[in-house]
Amino acid sequence: MVITESGVKNVAKRIYDEVHGYIELSDIELEIVNTPVFQRLRYVKQLATAWYVYPGATHTRFSHSIGAMHIAGIVSSKFYRYGYIYELNDIQLIRLAALLHDIGHTPFSHAIEPFYKYRLGLGHEDISRVIIEESSEIREVLSKHGFDYKEVVAILEGRYKEPLYNQLLSSDVDIDRMDYLIRDALHTGVSYGTIDLQRLITTLVVDGDGNIAVLDKGIDAVDNFYLARMHMYKAVYYHKTLVGYELILRKIYELLHEYYPDELLLFRSIQDIRKAVRNGDIVYWNDDWLLGFMMNVYRSGRVSKELRELIEAFFKRRGYKVVIDISNFSNRSLNVEEDKDVEYIQNVASIVKHVVEEHQMATFVDDIKILDEDIHVVPRVILAGKRSIPITEYNGSIVRYIPRRYHVRRLYVLSSKWSRVVEELKLRGLIQ
Repeated sequence: MVITESGVKNVAKRIYDEVHGYIELSDIELEIVNTPVFQRLRYVKQLATAWYVYPGATHTRFSHSIGAMHIAGIVSSKFYRYGYIYELNDIQLIRLAALLHDIGHTPFSHAIEPFYKYRLGLGHEDISRVIIEESSEIREVLSKHGFDYKEVVAILEGRYKEPLYNQLLSSDVDIDRMDYLIRDALHTGVSYGTIDLQRLITTLVVDGDGNIAVLDKGIDAVDNFYLARMHMYKAVYYHKTLVGYELILRKIYELLHEYYPDELLLFRSIQDIRKAVRNGDIVYWNDDWLLGFMMNVYRSGRVSKELRELIEAFFKRRGYKVVIDISNFSNRSLNVEEDKDVEYIQNVASIVKHVVEEHQMATFVDDIKILDEDIHVVPRVILAGKRSIPITEYNGSIVRYIPRRYHVRRLYVLSSKWSRVVEELKLRGLIQ
């Protein structure tokens, strides 16, 4: 049977994408895209509040999901031609998993997701599973075309019977990152976040143990991939101002959760999410709903002082401003309990608490993994025949020498209080 380069057997529709050009959709993909629960992703921005720093960063999880599906199709159809994937229907299965991999993202994505991670132990992957399990529309579309939703979920959770399929969706060099690095670089204008996607895909193979690997002639493309990630972490994903607006939005969400227990979309349990999927309310759980809810709360007469101040600061772009930023690259994990810089941030924060109110400040500490050193996660390099070694052991790759982690330690206060706090800390000799 003839299939297109992107792995589509029967093209039902072509849509134009700003990154990949024309993308082909099969019948089943078009039906899934047209479901209200998938259309919700049109209203969830890919980079949360990044448009406060990069005005062009208004792209969505919708376009990213379709782009990831497209790349998944190109890679998996290539692997099928080379004999690494045996069943033609598996190309479609992998494309479906890529299409649905972000369906569980919260409003404003990574700005709000930590709230559910810490409160309910739910990441967007868990919410994706719940949506796929509970959405009768998605299950019916999959079943009608001969696919089991449980297999899609298994790939998304990295436990499918074919390890290669899991690696395609979740590894250090996976199709998710291939799309979002290019897409995010395009919309932010951060040119050093771009990658050579065509070269990377062309040199991808599978080694003798069934792991994703790259031919040695593709090393430059993989090196560029990791360097682009490193730059994007520093310049975009953990940009000090961008993180500040994510923190204030998260604090607003926490207070809304506290003060408005009757709001049905402020989910308090996994059962609430399941119910919202079943009755269709989940489709309204997006960025626009949250912004509208915030505005209604702000304009009402029963809003608390701290919530009113934070919402006003968010809408007028007068959010958290960094007072102390101690960020650096490292090859070691960040030990929060013993790190002297974290201790310093915490000590200064205890002083600032006497200058401003609690909601007017925030600390942020994170240890970002640039390179996963797990030999089952990092890509491998083909040396001779099908023998391969982890790229971290290959002398001809820059990856061997780049930092493994990015440590971020910051103290923020509201812009309106920034000058007062800085003056106080200077008087105490804590900052220059």
